[in-house]
Amino acid sequence: MESKSATIRRLYQEGKSVSAIAKELGLTYQRVYNTLRRAGLLPTKEGGEPSPKAYADFIAGLEILGVELLEVHAKLERPPQGQKRFSPSPDGLSAFGPTKTEEGFQAGLELRLEFQDEEGRFGFVHLRLAAHYRSPIFPDEALFKVFRERNLPLNLWPYLRVYVDFLTAQMGLPRLVLPVLKL
Repeated sequence: MESKSATIRRLYQEGKSVSAIAKELGLTYQRVYNTLRRAGLLPTKEGGEPSPKAYADFIAGLEILGVELLEVHAKLERPPQGQKRFSPSPDGLSAFGPTKTEEGFQAGLELRLEFQDEEGRFGFVHLRLAAHYRSPIFPDEALFKVFRERNLPLNLWPYLRVYVDFLTAQMGLPRLVLPVLKL
């Protein structure tokens, strides 16, 4: 039989809130909170970052099941003139998710690039990719904040690089290889 502490940890890792666990098990909020805090599963108060142990446990159980191209828009609005520049648009690279799935969660990145020359914008590429993850822990806000800044870009950047390279070549532009992602 599973101990109360083990049950509390399991329910939290399944995505239930502290108050939902307390209600379900007939325990006080403080008892559930203290159990999760001692286990290193709750974010710290200063800065809202998860404990290193909580993040390591989350990453240890993570597996990518697949990557899906959700959306692609690419347009060459006119032939480029002279010197060309490829730059991220103001909203550039952004993360989305997590969305709960049967086996874990889905999260992704959206990339917007603008192509410019001496006369202004002449085209763009907009990509939206999602990774499907198997995970026993559904990331809370604090876990996902760290994940979207560290691991999510590392997981999806190679896919974005391939699509940008392919699309720019198909548009008749010089192949654009995205730079190394330095986090």
